[in-house]
Amino acid sequence: MDMQTGTTAGKQRKVRARKEKTADHQESVIRITELSTAVINTLVADLKHAQDAGETFAEGIKAQAEKAGIQSSVLRKFITARAGENFEDRKRDAQQLALLFEEIGE
Repeated sequence: MDMQTGTTAGKQRKVRARKEKTADHQESVIRITELSTAVINTLVADLKHAQDAGETFAEGIKAQAEKAGIQSSVLRKFITARAGENFEDRKRDAQQLALLFEEIGE
């Protein structure tokens, strides 16, 4: 890897300098001026949008699960696995769990 450009085998990544930290892992220089009213209002709005999106997702899961006749918790697990990077891991877990139920039962 070229340390000056931050490239490795044709891929680029950002190289960040280490910042001074205090013993409790906080930045050694606090810049309150960076937290303007506009910044705070934007972050509050972002939080509200995230909360609304979570509620919308939960409602959508519930509605579709009812239509499909499947438990909403099962559908949620499938959708979150499908949207994430661990789909194959969750699929393997489900297959092994199904095998245990089929072969061992109670």
